[in-house]
Amino acid sequence: MTFHPIITGILLGVAVGLTLICSIGVLVMRDAYQRLHFSAPVVTISMPLIVIAIFLESDDPQARIKGCLIFVLLLVMNSILTHATARAFRIREMGRFDPTPQEKIPVVENRGIAGVAPFGGKQE
Repeated sequence: MTFHPIITGILLGVAVGLTLICSIGVLVMRDAYQRLHFSAPVVTISMPLIVIAIFLESDDPQARIKGCLIFVLLLVMNSILTHATARAFRIREMGRFDPTPQEKIPVVENRGIAGVAPFGGKQE
């Protein structure tokens, strides 16, 4: 008795279930920033499960390589797309990407707080 079809079915079922849960999460979250978090598990968890299922079911090396390449492409593009989307949301809300002094967000390159000169110097 071979267990490959059962294991493949379980892997694909978990991948689809996780994708549905993340889709519901996107639907019910209150703002765009929270919704962005629900795209990551689909790529980082569901896609590897699908690739493992491809490895179990297919002896074709071309199918395996395509599955791995699609996973890597989605992994890279997901982080780029998430960052670009969050940046666009912030620009739409604030009118600019850079933090304002009222937000008091630490800025690494100035070694201080946005809008506040480091080491007590004057703001330019």
